Amino acid sequence: MAPSQQATASPLRYHKQNGRVFVSDRQKLTERSRLSSILLGNEHWDLFHGIPKGFTLRTRVRIKLETSHVGYAWDMFQTLVSLVACAVCVVQSYHDEFVVPSMDLSFGVIFAADYCLRFYCAKNRLWFPFTFSAIIDVLAVAPTIYDYVTNDSTGQRPTFAFLRFVRILRIMKAIQMSRHSSANHFTGTQLLSLGLLVTSIVFISACLFQLVENSYRAPILSDTGAWINNNVTLGDSFYFILVTISTVGYGDIAPATTFGKVVTCAMILGSLVMLPQEVNRLVALLAMQSPFRKTYIPDPNLPHVLLLGHVASASVLLDFFTEFYHPDRIVCGPNGAASINNI
Repeated sequence: MAPSQQATASPLRYHKQNGRVFVSDRQKLTERSRLSSILLGNEHWDLFHGIPKGFTLRTRVRIKLETSHVGYAWDMFQTLVSLVACAVCVVQSYHDEFVVPSMDLSFGVIFAADYCLRFYCAKNRLWFPFTFSAIIDVLAVAPTIYDYVTNDSTGQRPTFAFLRFVRILRIMKAIQMSRHSSANHFTGTQLLSLGLLVTSIVFISACLFQLVENSYRAPILSDTGAWINNNVTLGDSFYFILVTISTVGYGDIAPATTFGKVVTCAMILGSLVMLPQEVNRLVALLAMQSPFRKTYIPDPNLPHVLLLGHVASASVLLDFFTEFYHPDRIVCGPNGAASINNI
């Protein structure tokens, strides 16, 4: 097709310049693009496409984060980074040489960027720093800032790393991704919330238990007369927390310090308070589910009648049910149970 024919067939108005079709930058922005659809969620290279221009930039950013594929991708990215950061903390608890300051600095920058973005588009900036999500973000970034300042000023080894286990709570952002679903999967969201809550309780309790036990446990005297540090590994801490929270309690691992006993009691009390609440919400949601809102799955052992049509009078339905459930249609089975025959 010739350029002149392309210009005629296109809904846009093109101009000829030196015998060639000239397309302005503004017209290029209005053309559809698959790359823009992948990156921005629309085909017009407009980050806020579909959002009224009269809204402030803060409002448009908040709407974009809460309702678009870009916001979903951002929440997914933050959740994955939080999981990776927690995995790195677990590996570092066994191998000190795995500590990489640049990696931890990258995690801190990503968490700080999310905090700044949420703070910018928050409806109430005065109240936002006191929300649960904001406090978790601050605690997640604090060890990185402290270690960076300490390394640059004194050259000492980082000693503020115990707050890194709080980053596991940032996986609760996965619940925010459910708002992007087109359907109302309230039961699935509640199951996800319950699973993340159990994971957070176990991970945080295990890390706290290891921290206080290794910090305050007294060394033991070996048979050779040497003093040996009786440290608890993170795997032993996870094992102890899981055995304790499940009320099994084998007793092979037990807290040896007062602070360890306090952490154990706090974990048990927190589980008794928070877990039943989430379970009750799940039970309430399951009780609200109607079998008639689900997709019908045919079962040969459960015969049924599908009645279709428009009924203008209730008497028509009454006559139908009177005939359908007539006593002549009720037969007695071999075991003496009454059932409707196949007439």
